[in-house]
Amino acid sequence: MKEQIGIKRLDHVCWAVHKLEDTLPLLTELMGMRETGRWENEEQGFRGISLELPGGTAHFELLEPLGEDSYLHRFLEERGPGLHHVTFEVSDIDSAAQAVRDYGIEPFRGVQRGHGWAETYIHPKDSGGVLFQFYIDEDHHHESEPPK
Repeated sequence: MKEQIGIKRLDHVCWAVHKLEDTLPLLTELMGMRETGRWENEEQGFRGISLELPGGTAHFELLEPLGEDSYLHRFLEERGPGLHHVTFEVSDIDSAAQAVRDYGIEPFRGVQRGHGWAETYIHPKDSGGVLFQFYIDEDHHHESEPPK
């Protein structure tokens, strides 16, 4: 039997939109989500809002492109607004990437590390249409491990 990815929990679901402020009222006013943070990633060309879902530990995320050279702008031009990715926290990122390889899929962009966390992906062409992101917060992960 092949190893599983080692999912600890669903972290968030992300929705790509043209304008955050146009979509936000639907999620906050109608669905009762609560905004918990905003950020901007100039390097990748997007800004986002994190929202807390009532009754759960997973979050919802909205992303909008910062400009026309953003990958997110290209995504919206090709597909329109909608589901962008689903993110799971995993126990070990390298084991997760190896489990994906053992399953016969090459992790999209390999394992990327930076800013205190590591991630790997399954591309939508390999999953049947959904970009799956797997991550581990390496800063906090190491702090919680017992000393060796």
